[in-house]
Parts: sequence; C-alpha cells; structure tokens
Amino acid sequence: MARVLNFLKTIRNNWKKSLVAAAAFSYGISYGKEAYDVEQLMYQYCKDVVKYGDAPCPTHVKPRHVTVILNPAAKKRKAKKLFEKYCEPLLHLAGISVTIIDTQSGSHARSIITNLETPTDAIIVAGGDGTLSDVITGLIRKYECNLHSVRQCPIGILPLGNTNTIASKFYGRYQNLAEVHHMLDATMAVIENKLKLIDTMEIKVLEENPETSVKPVYAAGNIEWGAWSDTHARVDKYWYWGSLRKYAAYIFSGYKSDLNWKCNAVMKYTNPCKGCSNCYSNELSHNHSASLSRRWWHAFLPKKKPFGLDNHIDYSKIINENCATFYEMPVSTTELCISTENSKNSVESVPSLQIALGPENINYTKFVEKGWKQEMEDKLPVNVLLNAKDIQLYPEATDKIFYIDREEYELKPIQIKLLPQSVTIFCPSNI
Repeated sequence: MARVLNFLKTIRNNWKKSLVAAAAFSYGISYGKEAYDVEQLMYQYCKDVVKYGDAPCPTHVKPRHVTVILNPAAKKRKAKKLFEKYCEPLLHLAGISVTIIDTQSGSHARSIITNLETPTDAIIVAGGDGTLSDVITGLIRKYECNLHSVRQCPIGILPLGNTNTIASKFYGRYQNLAEVHHMLDATMAVIENKLKLIDTMEIKVLEENPETSVKPVYAAGNIEWGAWSDTHARVDKYWYWGSLRKYAAYIFSGYKSDLNWKCNAVMKYTNPCKGCSNCYSNELSHNHSASLSRRWWHAFLPKKKPFGLDNHIDYSKIINENCATFYEMPVSTTELCISTENSKNSVESVPSLQIALGPENINYTKFVEKGWKQEMEDKLPVNVLLNAKDIQLYPEATDKIFYIDREEYELKPIQIKLLPQSVTIFCPSNI
C-alpha cells in the first residue's frame, strides 16, 4: 500500500511529465493495435488471393499482365508507398505480371497511354480522379474514339488520390481501417477480373477558329464551376490547420471576391434518349475515323455488333424527333455541377448527365454551413436538378476556372457529350 501511495505522490508532484508519458503510452497502444489489425487484414486477403496464384496456368496461355499508371504526387506523395505496401503484394501473389509507370506531370498519363505499345491485359490507375480522367482521355484518343476498342481494355481504379469519386461508389464504407479496406478491395476487383461498363463524357471546347481546335477531354466523374468548387480547390493552402483545414478554407474564403460567385451562362441541352436512329448514326460516325485505320487482316476477324444491337434491338429503325432538339436555358447560380450517373447511388434506366444548380445568391453564413456539409456528405447544395444527354455551355466570363474531375481548366464555351457505357472498369464481385 505504501508503494502505491508513493507512486501516486510522485505522479502528483510531476504531473506534467506524467501527462506526457500517459499520452505517449496511449498513442503507442493505439498505434500498435492499428498495426496489428492491418497485419491481420493483409493476412486474410493474402489467404484469399493465394488460390489465384496457385491455380495452374495452361502452357498456351500467358499469365495476366497489367500496366499501372502511378501518380507519385497523389495522396500527399504517399500514393507510391501505399501501393507498394498494400496493392502490389496482392497482385504478385495472384500471379499477375505488373509494369509500373510513374507520371511526371499533370497530363503525362495521357501521353503514356496514347504511346503505350507494350501488350497489356488491363490498365490500373493508382491515383485520384484527375489521373483517372487522364487515362481515359489517353485511351480514347489512342483508339481514335473507337468505343468498341476502348471497351476491350479494362481499367482498374485504386483509390490513392485525394478525391476518388468513382471508386467511392463501388467500395463500401468501413468503420475501421477504411482507407486500407478500400485499397485492398480495389486490388481484389482486379484479381477477380469482374468487369462493369460505366459512362463517360466528352468535353470539347467550342472554338470559332477550327485551325486552333483543342482535342477533347474525357471524364467519368463531374464538371464543377462555382464558389464551393473554388474553395474546395484551396483546401490544401490551409494545411497548417491540420484536420480542420477543410473547415478553415470555407471560413477564410467566404468573403473573398475572386471566387466564382456569379456563374452566369447560357446552357443548351437535349433530353435523354433510350436509343433511336439519331443515336445509332452518331455512334457510327463516332467510330468512322477508326475504321479508316483497319488493316487487311481485320476482314477475317469477327465483326463487332454496331450500337444498339447488343440487346437485339435495331435502333436504326426507331424514330425520336426530340432526340437532337436543343432547349435553351439561362443559368445564374453560385455553383454548377454536371455529373455522370457513375457518381450517384441510383442509376436510371436511361443514360443521362445530371445538371445540378446551386442557389442564385447566398450569404456568408449559409456559404460556410453548406460548404461544411458538402465536405462531410459530399453533396452539393442543389436547387434545380435536370437530366440531359448533350450539353452546350456558353459562360459570360471567360477569365475564370472550372474543374473536370477536380483538375483545373480555363473556362471557355464547351460542348459536353454523353458516351454511355464507353469504358470498362473492374468492380467488386457483389456489384
């Protein structure tokens, strides 16, 4: 009893040191428990993966080969370390040959995919939404907009970026070790070879001079323009606030005039279409340039079905007079978001782009409140919601910035075209 009293007396007399020691001990216990849980989780996944690596491979069949496009700057420059620690071991254990290519700049991934000559069974994106958009853009450009050929090359999405819009839809939320679970589940989707078609959109600048035309950009997530998008892009500037930087960004940016407070534009759009003769002819013309590059031996290969015939429906005989009819609508808002259905929880039967418009005017308090809600729930403050197939956007101001899958682009008049089920991705077996 005397020893206990002396111990408590020592703690009371040295309470500052005791407090630091208690905090360090608590952190050590928490860190050790997390490391143990991660090790047990990796062990369980390795047990599930080893059956793929141990499966006999016929002599006439080559082992699977994947090309990983890794953005080392993603996840605050932790992407490469996380990939090597969690994803790469599972791929090797499954008997998959892996080639890793690091990106060097913002658009480097596009040129990598466009100039890729090494035969590969799949392309794995180890990064965020921006890297995924670049890979999709490079892939569609490589095959000269031949969507049938694009679909033949599946894409794996490893959520190693600051934003992972598409990956977050397919990989569930976990209470503990959520980040590790998502990376392992995404890697398992590649190993299990479960495929799913997703929509993309083609973003093309509407230039008056065709000689200075810019190549289209392709994305699977969304296009954002407005005050909340500008503020979200500035979050990392408040890094010194630590875990509170997202909230600090809205507090300190809410009174700044350089945000896109007035998104004034003229928007033209067409209604969604289930499929008709106009869609059929557009799909054929979209693939016409690729048919010019066919070689003589392609005549002996199996012919791919044209658009619409996969479901035994001949859309060339279906007439929809309103398919190509553009409707004009003036836009005045603080936030505009155009997104594919890939980033939504529910998928409509008719492929479409969703147009979300925020409030026309908003005060400082509401701006901060809705900004915090957006960061927590990943939901924009929406007043109007429309569905469209093709969109033309003519902004009044052209000295601003808008975002395609979180990547900055100079604001210009653009045309947005929906490409339904144009890209194949790996997804969990339960999807």
